[in-house]
Amino acid sequence: MINNEYQPFYLAIIGQNLHINYFSSENINSNYQKKYLMPEYLDDNLNLVILTRFISEKIKDFEKNIGNFIEKVNLITDAKYDHFSLSLKKKYDSNQLKKTDVVRLISDAKKLIIRNNNNCFILHIIVDKYIIDGKEYFEFPENVNCKELIINVSFITIQNSTVKILNRILKDCNIEVKKIISHQYSSRFADNNDINPCIAAKKVIDGINPSEVKIHNLEPKRQGLFEKMFNFLS
Repeated sequence: MINNEYQPFYLAIIGQNLHINYFSSENINSNYQKKYLMPEYLDDNLNLVILTRFISEKIKDFEKNIGNFIEKVNLITDAKYDHFSLSLKKKYDSNQLKKTDVVRLISDAKKLIIRNNNNCFILHIIVDKYIIDGKEYFEFPENVNCKELIINVSFITIQNSTVKILNRILKDCNIEVKKIISHQYSSRFADNNDINPCIAAKKVIDGINPSEVKIHNLEPKRQGLFEKMFNFLS
């Protein structure tokens, strides 16, 4: 049986293609994947009944091939996305910089993005750069005293309405969406030999970008301090 804490199933809706991927917990290269061409008559105003029926049939076909039920998936979408960048600044009393300081700033920025863009859903948060007393860092600096902290943060978002549609489709297939990944973002980490977009998305989930702040973690017991504090403050 599959460990319930490990989510090996990825589903990607990219263009006119539906990709479903199963990854072995032991080896990323040990996987089973299928690609299905979605009906050509589905346009931008998708008939959800038809689309849901199509995806449900392909999921059942995939389940038969692997001999297991799909209950939860990580979902990759190429839906139109927005990119927001903020520069956050805070003064300190020459204290040693702590991760909680960064987390609080990012949490405040997240609330600001949502408040000013009430139909957006944040998929990815990336710390682009730390500037501490005028010196630049591209990873969190350990054991550094700080009088002035500036962090540049990027947010990748999609429309709430898109998230609701995707969740509704998978819910009607009796599947829970654990995490939604932007294909435009995850494709940055794709290799030439990656045979489908689910592989790059798994790299994102596994933490290939150390500058990305994890909004939701698929394995709570393995959460780092940064992720725990961020989820708590959110």
